[in-house]
Amino acid sequence: MLPKVSWQPWRLSFFFAAYLATAGAFAPYFPLYLEHRGLSGAQIGIVMAVAQGMRIFGPTLWGWLADRATQRVLILRMTALATAICFAPLLAGGGFGYVIAVMFATHFCMTAQIPILEAITATRLRDDPQAAARYGRMRAWGSVGFILTVLLAGPLFDATGIGIQPWLVLLLLAATAIAGLLVRDAPHVVHTREPVSVRARLAEPRVRWFFFSAGMMVFAHSAMYTYLSLHLAQLGYSKSAIGVFWVLGIVLEIGFFFVQGRVFARFGLFHLLAASFALAAVRFVLLAEFAHIVVLLVLAQVLHVATFAVHHSASILTIQRWFSGGAAARGQALYISFGYGVGGTAGSLLAAWLWSAVNPAAAFLSSSVAALVGWWAVRRSHKLDMQQMRLAGV
Repeated sequence: MLPKVSWQPWRLSFFFAAYLATAGAFAPYFPLYLEHRGLSGAQIGIVMAVAQGMRIFGPTLWGWLADRATQRVLILRMTALATAICFAPLLAGGGFGYVIAVMFATHFCMTAQIPILEAITATRLRDDPQAAARYGRMRAWGSVGFILTVLLAGPLFDATGIGIQPWLVLLLLAATAIAGLLVRDAPHVVHTREPVSVRARLAEPRVRWFFFSAGMMVFAHSAMYTYLSLHLAQLGYSKSAIGVFWVLGIVLEIGFFFVQGRVFARFGLFHLLAASFALAAVRFVLLAEFAHIVVLLVLAQVLHVATFAVHHSASILTIQRWFSGGAAARGQALYISFGYGVGGTAGSLLAAWLWSAVNPAAAFLSSSVAALVGWWAVRRSHKLDMQQMRLAGV
């Protein structure tokens, strides 16, 4: 057990807020900026797939380095600064290949930050009976940062044009680097418990099925992350309205993060994971076929609280249970690599092809199918986890 030392959760909360504020300037508006820059729909999908692709090997490399070193915060700070430096050349112009190269470098550095931050958070919360609730409150500030950025950026871009979007992203990347200077790591301790073997853990069927399900969930969201803004713009919504639709679910997400400790205690992680997949299947059908109906579009975006917030927190807490101690950062990195890396890249590439070769609805319908596959996989993982716990006498 870690020695009892005082620590300040606001430092981690501030980094979550800055990091996800950057995502708020990037996710809804970068595809619109790339369209403004002259890229085709297929090229936009490929650019976004490259961003996801960096998560296949980047988090694992950084997670391995963080678990081996005692300077996790130094790595966090250096990569936050490097991300801003790598993104800056986008302001100079350039074509499709140039944008690909910038995204490659930017996202390779960016992939270090969340696995390391989650590992630091997990270390801070180890042996804390209120870990789920405390994690939720810290993570909620990330959602606040995302919401504020999206809501302010939409009217800004309507007034000035989408061409200034990279400048806003660069400003927020600089803020993230500053936030990294405030993060403090947990005290380094020697783990007296039997160390967790990452390779042995990955050999467990429950873990493999869980990672597969995580990949399917991110696969399901890839069409939305890449094309939702373009889809809504084609339906006649303004940039301000698009921003509002992006944040609808995030508002509820904040409320969930503050009560998730009680929710998980009552219903259990795996039951909520299964429910999130079922609701994701419904959500993406609504986006595919009914986004022109405002009420149904609102319903689809409200479901974000289940398809992202519930799924993400339940996944993070599951990883913390399976990968503890010296394997903490690698466990979080594997979750990002399998989920956002493999699943996100495959989903983005398929969505790019369907968007261009078939129609936008097909891209979102493929997301619904992926969610159903993920529902089946997470139920398999739950069944195997229960068997493992019975054998262990838990």
